Amino acid sequence: MPEIRTLPISLAKLAADELNELPERIQSDIDTLRNWIEQTPHLKSRTDDQFLVAFLRGCKYSIEKAKQKLDLFYTVRTHAPELI
Repeated sequence: MPEIRTLPISLAKLAADELNELPERIQSDIDTLRNWIEQTPHLKSRTDDQFLVAFLRGCKYSIEKAKQKLDLFYTVRTHAPELI
């Protein structure tokens, strides 16, 4: 079971309808991102469930888009810390 805050029923329905969030897939998607982070030597990222699910939700559960967004987030944070 992922360690993320539970959504109220109305938000859970919205997440399922608009973000393609399936409760039975959340943990495997988080694990996929976590494994990718561990295998990416230049990326020193947080790997807690709540942080990773935020990127997944922001990318409508597209693993590839979430990887790109995470990489870009840390690139910007490194090169332009005043923006974050």
